[in-house]
Amino acid sequence: MVIGAEIFSIWHWDCRGKRGQMKIMQMAFMIVAVFIFFIMVGLFLFMTFLSGMHSDAENMERQDVISSMAVLSGMNEFAYSSGGGILLDEDKLRILSGNSSDYDYSEFWTVASIEVYKIYPANDKLVECPNIGCNYYNIYDAGQAESEKHSSYISICKRMRVYGITYDDCELGKLVVGMKL
Repeated sequence: MVIGAEIFSIWHWDCRGKRGQMKIMQMAFMIVAVFIFFIMVGLFLFMTFLSGMHSDAENMERQDVISSMAVLSGMNEFAYSSGGGILLDEDKLRILSGNSSDYDYSEFWTVASIEVYKIYPANDKLVECPNIGCNYYNIYDAGQAESEKHSSYISICKRMRVYGITYDDCELGKLVVGMKL
């Protein structure tokens, strides 16, 4: 019987060792599963944070373009010398729209495009300046295929002299600024 007891105790010892080994394996798998769970939660929070950051960056860029319209209309390159408000000089617009291809304004303008339209008096078709009777000024175009455009109403003025009398002739216009995407 001593031999049987030894066999029983060896068998019993092996089973306990296997149960302990099984418990250790279960614990290791649980630790790995919890670790993977926290990695997934971290990735989800990180992606949520990045998506909010991306939309915040787009909103900031949009606000930059909208505020640049006021800055553009106040620049010496566009501004009409007399009067207040948002007045653009038509002669300066003609010059800038006629020579836009001769100079590289990519570092000067931080936008994708700058266009000015004459709205009133209304015309049926667009005539690009510097042609006679024009109603559309293409000041700058970065050549982007797609851009988000924002606009603001302005006055386009020029100094006229008729029969010795000098006066300001103003027309209603629209400043359109394209945002880089």
